[in-house]
Amino acid sequence: MPTTDHTVDDTPATAPPDPPAPRSRVRRWLTPALIVLLAAAAGFCGFRWWQAEQAEGLRADALDRAREYAIALGTYDYQHFDDALAAVTDVSTGEFAEKYRSVAGDLRGLVENGQGVSVATVSHAAVETLDADRATVLVFLDQDVKNVAVPDGRVDATRFLITLARVDDRWLLQGADAK
Repeated sequence: MPTTDHTVDDTPATAPPDPPAPRSRVRRWLTPALIVLLAAAAGFCGFRWWQAEQAEGLRADALDRAREYAIALGTYDYQHFDDALAAVTDVSTGEFAEKYRSVAGDLRGLVENGQGVSVATVSHAAVETLDADRATVLVFLDQDVKNVAVPDGRVDATRFLITLARVDDRWLLQGADAK
């Protein structure tokens, strides 16, 4: 008689592996996507911070130059008139320098005959408008003026709207309107 071997396999049958759950696929892509998103956000915020720092630097520089140039405009001495003229024209655009030379030429006789001396100080200044190429700054200028008519001196208060032009990484005086 034929013998049949009936052995029973006591090991549990292994079922085929379940396909990955949809959530695990999402999790696999979610982490890198969040890292990329956070890196992009950090880069954007860093860039905006850098832009703000650049704008603040331009603003501070424009404000400092406007103060300096207003003092040059309001300071003169009849004995050194050409020095005062050069102090303004050396920091001006070509067009403004020509206008200023013309106006100063007309005033030279008055200042020299009256033995005029003026020392200017800036009491307040604020940037009104600013972009990469142009700035306008409101400057409150006080001039301690002495001359033959006022030998003890007096203080003249002048308000200037200073216009600056950015040329070769420096602010130049483009206009000065007394208000």
